[in-house]
Amino acid sequence: MGHKKRTLILAKIFTVLLACSSVPHSFADLHGTLTGTTDYIGRGYTKSAGGYAIQGNLDYEHKSGVYFGASASNVNFGDRTYSDSAKVEIAPYLGYTHQLSGKWRVDVQWTRYLYDGKLFGREADYNEFYLFLNYSDLFTLRAGISDSYFNQNAVTGDYEFTARYPITDYLQISSGLGYSQVEKVLEYDYLYWNAGITAYYKFIAADLRYMQSYEATIAPVTSWRYDPEPLSPTVVFSLSVGF
Repeated sequence: MGHKKRTLILAKIFTVLLACSSVPHSFADLHGTLTGTTDYIGRGYTKSAGGYAIQGNLDYEHKSGVYFGASASNVNFGDRTYSDSAKVEIAPYLGYTHQLSGKWRVDVQWTRYLYDGKLFGREADYNEFYLFLNYSDLFTLRAGISDSYFNQNAVTGDYEFTARYPITDYLQISSGLGYSQVEKVLEYDYLYWNAGITAYYKFIAADLRYMQSYEATIAPVTSWRYDPEPLSPTVVFSLSVGF
């Protein structure tokens, strides 16, 4: 797919998101969020070259448990010397949530990551499939599998445990520990963790979070230049507005 055609497709997706955001709020299961963050961190490495990112998300959940939506963010993978480097990531997704016995809930989800350009001169769009197990919104286990991570013809996995605890109606502390099994594509696996606090007021949320990751395996030889460094100790601030 050519660069101009890809950009046009992403622009159409983003236009649909903007159009959906104007739907009357009587649709109680339609949700949108706009976030500004000091760094776009993904599984132990930055996806915005350590810089800020503006992100949006819009989704709709049917009473049957089926949900769909899309997220968007600016990105910088450190390859701006390439004229066709990606600057925008859009990720449409489709999933199903089911309430188990008691306070347990399980979700399955498909996500497609789309870029308006290339990563180090290569097409990078890819699929990822997720399984979530949630207990009362206090604990979440997530497993993700990609059949071709960053379109590099290698199967990868990501596994994360997140814990949350509400201090008050307006404050919540949370922490996460994850392992990203991606050495076939990014030279090594990542062990990553975070801890932080989130404040809520009406439709606004502010999050302050400490993040760090470590190189978990010996680096093999990979077939392309993208090898992001593990995240050094970093504090990330995010401010979100939603409905």
